[in-house]
Amino acid sequence: MSSVIQSAAVSAISTGITAGTFALEHLWLRDLLDLNLSSATIKPLTTYPTAFYVRQDRKDKERNIKVFSADGTQLYTFERLSSHNPVWTMQTFPQRREVATIMIGFVSRSVDFHNKPEVAHREITTEFGFNGMSRTFYVSDGAKYQWTTGSKFLERVVNPNGRTEEIRERIAKVKLMRQFRLDFEVLVDEEQIDREIALATAFTSMFTQWGVGEVTKTIGPTFIPPKPLAEPVKSEEEEDEEEGNEIVLVVENDQEGEITFQQ
Repeated sequence: MSSVIQSAAVSAISTGITAGTFALEHLWLRDLLDLNLSSATIKPLTTYPTAFYVRQDRKDKERNIKVFSADGTQLYTFERLSSHNPVWTMQTFPQRREVATIMIGFVSRSVDFHNKPEVAHREITTEFGFNGMSRTFYVSDGAKYQWTTGSKFLERVVNPNGRTEEIRERIAKVKLMRQFRLDFEVLVDEEQIDREIALATAFTSMFTQWGVGEVTKTIGPTFIPPKPLAEPVKSEEEEDEEEGNEIVLVVENDQEGEITFQQ
């Protein structure tokens, strides 16, 4: 299939998903997107994720999409040669170091990472199960990773299809910020997954899984509380030194009734 046809097909898919989500919202049927018949154990997303914001460039919406940090600093760009090209490149900003090449086709979707030898080429497939439709990929640990459709969580799946023994650990989440615009918030638990893997795989789902028709009830970014500082662990030598520096106060009362203090 030619690049022009694939790009046009993906655009049609995205438009269809957007229209379908918009219709479900207004028919009060959005819960169908979150249909979950699984009895798996859910581990919630951390309280202290890292926030990223994926937004179209105002001057070049079809070919240039930017990624910002929570403080507004641009970190990455997603670029393609033309609006008829299904292949995107993810680059750091401002260094313009290539991170990944992303293929968002009508049938084939994949990510080739250029700086991660342990993952390299990764296919992104579509699966239907007790959790509804999801986009699935694997990394070097062998576990299954899935982007869900309704809740937009990235989940690491342990013992898939194991019913009560299945464990789904939520390690990232996406939220549409403005309806009918490619403007997403991506929360990533960087202790559980590489930020670039989460962003690159989420990027494919923005076009082929989620669309931009959801009614946005947000008034701003998700509040993330400050992460408490961990107390430094003291070595045995430091603890012994503190014990040696303890002050012992001795109170003596002599026969004449005078009280004296000694260390």
